[in-house]
Amino acid sequence: MTRHAIIRRILDERERQANLPGCEFDLHNTPNEWVAIVGHYLYEETRRGCAKPIRRNFEDSLVKAAAVLLAGLEHCDSMETAGNFDGQLPLPYLIFD
Repeated sequence: MTRHAIIRRILDERERQANLPGCEFDLHNTPNEWVAIVGHYLYEETRRGCAKPIRRNFEDSLVKAAAVLLAGLEHCDSMETAGNFDGQLPLPYLIFD
């Protein structure tokens, strides 16, 4: 599968998610909630041990997780407005003298 096709699948899934009932409540999600939702999809098709996932299900879960990551990024402004960030710069942007 090409990168373009993968990104198209992620954008299509994001559009599907944005049209689901209840998505208006996404504005109230905290960073921890976004991570928990992504984690749900990342772990959905994998198990400990030797169990192998079905490829299509595994790909679908990764696409859903990527779409949720995109949603979380889209909502960073609302999370900041709600006081969900501490105001410190992320580590890669810290300048040490």
